[in-house]
Amino acid sequence: MASNSNRQPLRLVEVIRTLFYTPIYVSVAGGFLEKEGLDVDFKTCPPEFAHPMSALNAGAVDIVQSGIMRSIIASDWGAETVPVHFAEINSRDGFFILSRTKQDDFQWESLRGAKLIPVSFSPMPWASLSYALKRHDIDPGDLDLLTGLDIRQAMAAFRDGQAEYIHLPQPSAEELLDDGTAHLAVALGPENGHLAFSSFAATHGFLEKQQDTVHRFTVGYANALDWLASHDASEVGEAVADFFPDIPLDLVVKSVARLKAQNNWPTDPTLNQPQFENLHDILLSAGLAKERQSYEKMVRTDIVAAALASRR
Repeated sequence: MASNSNRQPLRLVEVIRTLFYTPIYVSVAGGFLEKEGLDVDFKTCPPEFAHPMSALNAGAVDIVQSGIMRSIIASDWGAETVPVHFAEINSRDGFFILSRTKQDDFQWESLRGAKLIPVSFSPMPWASLSYALKRHDIDPGDLDLLTGLDIRQAMAAFRDGQAEYIHLPQPSAEELLDDGTAHLAVALGPENGHLAFSSFAATHGFLEKQQDTVHRFTVGYANALDWLASHDASEVGEAVADFFPDIPLDLVVKSVARLKAQNNWPTDPTLNQPQFENLHDILLSAGLAKERQSYEKMVRTDIVAAALASRR
């Protein structure tokens, strides 16, 4: 661990609290960032900011967890500079479609005209689901959506019988599966393949002025990913359970196991171009971006490369 005289503060923010972001929690709770001499102030995005990118641009935080879609869309709208993404957190979609009735052999056709409650905190999960629907020749507009609900409201509405399907992250999905309210219809991760769903981002200024801090962070994060890959779901669940005080430990473990089984998290934090382009295809298909934006404008791979090299 770095000496106290050489420690650096770091303000880190996530969009929402979900086990989809387990690599972040392992980094913090496992002490991997602390071991690199960082004193991390980690929290979910404060309500005064619409999104972590807003907090980043306001100078209220240093590094954020965000979908790279935010930078792609801003660039598409004409922004000359956008926050830079430098390390991948999720390499697949980590959301699930649950159904009220058990379907031994899920048919995508069953979603046509069905009532579904979509994820509402970000446009990306719906864009990814829409992409899968189109691949199965279903017009997303044919679904009857119950929108405008946060996750807890959505779960309550589903329990109340207001929809046949619900679209959720973990551990919310596991809660409904565990109590028998819902059955797993389909996991979007295997369906849509490898894509840069969520990553760490910072401003150009922070990356240039705080190179040592960013390097320490990336080394710690890479070490956390190694630990995550080499430990089973029960060990990971116990390590991150304090971030979910209202969720029983067994459901935290089940959530982690389900995401681990579909290789949701990278073993190498490099955000490579193929997964960037795959995500960009989804944004173009959903109409969230009109033109293909430059990978080089919003991604840096040299930061991870230097971090990995320093560990050898």
